[in-house]
Amino acid sequence: MGITISFGIQKGGVGKTTTTAICAYLLARKSKVLAVDFDSQGNLTAFLTQRNIYDFEGHTVLQAMMERNPTPYIQTVADNLDVLPAEDLLATFARYTYTQQKGDPNVILCDTLRVVKDDYDYILIDLPPNLGEQTINGLTASDYAVVMLQTEPFCFDALDRYIELLQHIQERTNPNLRLSGILATMMDSRTTLDSAIIEQAIKDYEDVVFKSVIRRRARIKEFSIQGLQSKTRADNSALRPYQDFVKELKERVKESATR
Repeated sequence: MGITISFGIQKGGVGKTTTTAICAYLLARKSKVLAVDFDSQGNLTAFLTQRNIYDFEGHTVLQAMMERNPTPYIQTVADNLDVLPAEDLLATFARYTYTQQKGDPNVILCDTLRVVKDDYDYILIDLPPNLGEQTINGLTASDYAVVMLQTEPFCFDALDRYIELLQHIQERTNPNLRLSGILATMMDSRTTLDSAIIEQAIKDYEDVVFKSVIRRRARIKEFSIQGLQSKTRADNSALRPYQDFVKELKERVKESATR
C-alpha cells in the first residue's frame, strides 16, 4: 500500500508546490508516484505537466472526489510519475461538501485515494495555503505530514497553529497521521534573519526539524517554466538539496514504520 505524504502550512509562497513537484520527480526515479494537486491555483498541475490547467477542466481531483474514483482523471507525466490535476473549480469544494456530501465530509479525499493507494509507492499531496476543508481532507488522507517553513517571521509564526491542526486531525479524523518533520525552505543565506529563524525552530522543535535546508536558487524558478530536468551541472546542483531531503524523509518514514 502506498505511503501518502502531504506538504502544507497555512501561508502561501513558501515552496509547497515546488517541493512537492521536485520530490515527486525524484521519488519517481525508483518508485511509482502519484502527485495530487489539492490547491485550486493548479500550480502543481502546471509545473508537472507543463500545460495550461484549463486543459484539464472537468477532469480533475474535484470530479474524482465527486465520483470517489480518481482513475479516469489521473494524467501520466512520465515513467512512474502521474498527477491528479486541479484547476479553479476546486475552490467550490467546500460548497460541495455541505450541499451534496452525505456522511463525514472530512474523509472525501481519503476515500477517493484509497481506490488507487495500492497502485503507487508514494502519493504526494500539495495542500492549499489555509486551514479549511481542503487542508483537513488532505491531512485526513495522509500517513505523514511535512510542515513547510519558509525562513521568514510570518511563516514561523504559523508553525504552532499548523501543528495544532495536525493534533486535531489525529484526535478527530486520522489517528494514524504522523508528523514527519519541519522543512526549512527558500532560505536566503545572505541574511542573518533566515539563519536565526532556523536556529529558533531547532530550539523550539528540536529533532522534528529536518537537517536538510532548501535555499533560494534561480534554477528552481526556471524549472517551473522549462520543466524538471537533470541534464546540466546547474540542474543537479539545484536538485541536490531536495535529494538530501528525500533521503532524510524516506529514512524517517522507514524508522516510523518500525516503531
